[in-house]
Amino acid sequence: MKCPVCGNSEMITTTVNETLSFEGQSLTLHDMRGGYCASCGEGIWDEKSYHRYVEAQAALVRSVKGDACSDIRRIRKKLKLTQQEIAEIFGVGKVAFSRYERGETRPPAPLMKLLKLIERHPDLLDEMQGMSF
Repeated sequence: MKCPVCGNSEMITTTVNETLSFEGQSLTLHDMRGGYCASCGEGIWDEKSYHRYVEAQAALVRSVKGDACSDIRRIRKKLKLTQQEIAEIFGVGKVAFSRYERGETRPPAPLMKLLKLIERHPDLLDEMQGMSF
């Protein structure tokens, strides 16, 4: 196999540890197997290692940023609201909240901030319910 970066034809099959970092947190994946270039150090993981990397990367980002769909569901249930009720309060369709909770659509950042604020100060929910758009 030829190195995709420098074109060197000497790719060495080996196992290495790979450290992922995101916003100050890190995670080390052990025994990542693949072909590595002896000249520039570029690596191409085998299929199993590649899938491990992708899954670990997504988990690291979720751990730092939080899992929006779980947060929305948890906050909604804590407030004892149905998807229809919370959608009416926020002025969006019920389908939108359903998609957010299933992880099909990423909720807008301002919505997440407002939900987390209401979670800390549930009394604001009464005030929101009285507002018109």
